[in-house]
Amino acid sequence: MERRTFMEIIGAGSLILPPLACGLRRPVAAGPTFLDGIATTCELCPNKCSVLAVVKDGHITKLNPNPDNPKSRGMLCARGNAAVQQVYDPDRLKQPLIRVGARGEGKWRPASWDEAFDYTAKKLSDIKAKHGPEGTLWSSTEGFQEIFFKNLGQAFGSPNVMRHPSLCLASVNLAYSMTYGTVPSFDLLNADYVIMAGANRFESIITPDTMDLIGGTMERKAKLIYLDPRFTVTASKADEWYPIKPGTDMAFILAMMNVIIAENRYDKAFLESETVGFEQLVEHVKPYTPEWAEGETEIPAQDIARIARAFADAAPRAVFYAGRRSSWYQNDFQMRRAQALLNAIVGNWDRQGGMVPNQKIAKGEFLVLPWDDPKAARVDEVEKAFPLASAKDGVYLPLRENLLKGQPYPVKGWMIYKQDPLHALPDQGKTMKMLDQMEFVGVIDIAMSDTAWYADVVFPESHYLERTDPIEVMPGIWPAAVYRQQVVKPIHDTKPCLEIAQGLAKRLGLSDYFDYTIEQWVEAEAKELPIQNGLEHMKQRGVVAVSQPKYGTTRNPVHRFLTKSGKIELFSDRLKEAGHDPLPVYTPPVQPSGGRFRLVLGRKATITHATLTNLPWLHEHNPENDLWIHPEPAAKLNIQSGDLLEVSSSVGQVRIKARVTQEIRPDCVFMLHGFGKKSPWLKRVHNVGAADSVLLETAWDKVSGNAAMHETFVKVVKA
Repeated sequence: MERRTFMEIIGAGSLILPPLACGLRRPVAAGPTFLDGIATTCELCPNKCSVLAVVKDGHITKLNPNPDNPKSRGMLCARGNAAVQQVYDPDRLKQPLIRVGARGEGKWRPASWDEAFDYTAKKLSDIKAKHGPEGTLWSSTEGFQEIFFKNLGQAFGSPNVMRHPSLCLASVNLAYSMTYGTVPSFDLLNADYVIMAGANRFESIITPDTMDLIGGTMERKAKLIYLDPRFTVTASKADEWYPIKPGTDMAFILAMMNVIIAENRYDKAFLESETVGFEQLVEHVKPYTPEWAEGETEIPAQDIARIARAFADAAPRAVFYAGRRSSWYQNDFQMRRAQALLNAIVGNWDRQGGMVPNQKIAKGEFLVLPWDDPKAARVDEVEKAFPLASAKDGVYLPLRENLLKGQPYPVKGWMIYKQDPLHALPDQGKTMKMLDQMEFVGVIDIAMSDTAWYADVVFPESHYLERTDPIEVMPGIWPAAVYRQQVVKPIHDTKPCLEIAQGLAKRLGLSDYFDYTIEQWVEAEAKELPIQNGLEHMKQRGVVAVSQPKYGTTRNPVHRFLTKSGKIELFSDRLKEAGHDPLPVYTPPVQPSGGRFRLVLGRKATITHATLTNLPWLHEHNPENDLWIHPEPAAKLNIQSGDLLEVSSSVGQVRIKARVTQEIRPDCVFMLHGFGKKSPWLKRVHNVGAADSVLLETAWDKVSGNAAMHETFVKVVKA
């Protein structure tokens, strides 16, 4: 495929890729000038790309990429373009709603904001009086105004503030933090050799990594090795694709280390000066030969050895890329640890084309009145069960297990911001039981998600283009601070999350903790930005960025890593003390039997948040999901493409159309996330396709508590 064609497909014609210059991709002032639009920041995925909104007569006519942001690379993808449709979507939530029928019956009545606030505050106060503040759960996902929602839950006194990482990248972050004391970025733009396992970057876009990978592999001809049970778009662009047996990635990595160490291809000087535990690692990997790994992974031993040698020879411009999706298996943390150790032994740390510690941009802080620490422990018992995990983020699936048992205490109120747990959590049936046992459920969102459909009160949040948000700092090789400012006035009776939190706080006796405006909050943040007239700059340009990366800042005798030893920890005493393997130990995964298949999941560049599949432009690109199945088992089951299938696991059953393809292993089936909605207000995907959360069984990584999404076996029959 021609590069221009590829760009047009993944960027819906609005993706601008600046040229390479001296190994650095620099923002180029191509396309619109700042007089052509109002600078703001996209919210339709975690990438935080910078946007210029074109407004005529109070109406948004177009969104253009802002070339000032070195992380979004002067581009705006299909999701970002679709934000215009989201603002004017007739299916949006337009005013507060209070349920009047049974949950899920779909009977709502419009309410004023005062009535919705009063009703919710009364319910929360009643639960607090009966069960204490710990009787409430406050769930949220990433967003610039998420801090106000979290602050409300904490000021209310609840210890149960639950964030999204244990449904996303908790195992990745913890593994690299335990090894390096931080989570680095990968300099894909300048790497000469890249290995990716399941990180489908050409199809599931993460900027800047996707753009840098394009620049590295397609422009500079860097080598790309890709491991995935499925032939993805990334596989089609790779130099070599291996349909690895699911759950055996660690075996591949350990065998690579075996070759590199046995043949003295490691960076001896770096390991001696900057790491601890190499001697233990040498002995640990001796049994993990390429021949052994071939039996586990089904990748030829000679290829594993050849890749290991080429990887070491290309170092330090060589990386085994971590990815950023939810964990796959219950050993995910240790698999990510193996990745981190492989990167360490070739000395790619803090080198151009390797792994780079993130730079940050300073910003100010608005000081709020502090609240008392909660008296009760968290209901997920994260500090006891997962002592190395983030206590402030929590662990979602263990929390659900405890909550359903009423242990260690009952939780009867659930406030949810910008999240759809019925689709985000595995085993939708269990999540429905969790909803059913709540005395009150309140949701803040811009669309009637499935979880909102089963709530008691729904608060409509103003769209990101209709509100001003806090300044957000994005660390990285090219760090940036970005600003989201109001582009148009709200077209419906909606409010930003801060004003919703303030309305509830007033009625809960917590107003002192929210005695400020968004303008005051942003002004305090802007004062410390490393630029003159920071707030005015942000209003005009939307971005403060560092365009020049720094390499080697930590490679000196006085630098101390934020680990127990102060060095990169190949052998981890902290893991050993917590009762976990101090070095990654491989255990063969359980394989499907009895005619069953391992269910693997994925997303595309048009799908991030589950409600995006309902937007017309994005829906047209993917009107329905289907089940990928290999021709060999399909023939045995008399299945042809387009046939309606019944797919079942131990926790649920769905109906979905078949896609018979050689682009997946015979022991696996695959489906896209984001379909099979229960909410009729998401009319384009209501009962269209199938929801993966119905089938997924409850499993989590043993160290981080991260949801393990590829541990489910399913039965497939023709409907």
